[in-house]
Amino acid sequence: MPAQFPLAKFKVELKLASSRLQFLQAKHNSLATKARRDIALLLEANKHASAEIRVEGIIREDLHVEAMEIVELYCELLCTRAGLIDQAQNDAGLGEAIHSVIYASSRVEVKELPRIRDMLGAKYGKELVKKAMSNEDGLVNERLLKKLSLDPPSKALVRMYLKEIAAAYSVDWVHDDSDDGKPSGGLGVLADVSPPAEVDEVEAESEEIEESEGSKEPEDAKEPESDGTQLPSPPTTMASLPSVPTSKNASNPATSANNPTPVVVRAKKPLSLAKKTPSPAKPESKQSATDDGMPSMDDLQRRFNALKGL
Repeated sequence: MPAQFPLAKFKVELKLASSRLQFLQAKHNSLATKARRDIALLLEANKHASAEIRVEGIIREDLHVEAMEIVELYCELLCTRAGLIDQAQNDAGLGEAIHSVIYASSRVEVKELPRIRDMLGAKYGKELVKKAMSNEDGLVNERLLKKLSLDPPSKALVRMYLKEIAAAYSVDWVHDDSDDGKPSGGLGVLADVSPPAEVDEVEAESEEIEESEGSKEPEDAKEPESDGTQLPSPPTTMASLPSVPTSKNASNPATSANNPTPVVVRAKKPLSLAKKTPSPAKPESKQSATDDGMPSMDDLQRRFNALKGL
């Protein structure tokens, strides 16, 4: 005796699958809105190749959301007609819904769909599940097959998406129809990129300029023009430098290393510490001064001799 079909659990799984599909649709739509804004910025920056690659992902996401809408409708239909499945009554609309839900169970990221597939397999047999997964009977919805297809979008669809995005975000973008024969996504543009011929000419000119500049002597290295006067040659060794008189005061700018030819100011003759032989005392003149107060000749001679002895 075959096991009884779990009708209540089947309905709960269908309702949970419908709720999860609605949540995923809202999530994907929100992400697609942000992605469209990014593509508009790429178009505004004239990065058309990158925009074409990014728009292919948006097209695939939109197709996936449409496929989830179709699966959601079939889940609601199966939940409404679950009584007919339990009674094993034939219904023309149930065959397409059952095959479509089983086909989408491994292609849509909803964890309730594999459990629904297992319950339908227990009811109708594993052979039906196998045929529905590969669509051998051709009962899967054709629109669902196209939405879940892995084929890349056509070039016309990519251009249409880019045109709508540019219009929605007020971006001036005009498509160039000259690259219609190249694959979509901008790969052909990237593959055909080659440096222009002018680049080689510019590089050759720059090399010639560098060589000519290297061969020229700098202006500072040229010898100054002579006006007939012969300038003294600078000293080449330390021995040829003029001797600087030693001074006890090292901070004197006249004897610093920055002034190789200082002006030497001769200091006063220091007092000699050696004892001098005292000069014989001369007899003082009886008359040391004249009658009018002026020193006499003998006094002046003695003072002059004392000064010469210093």
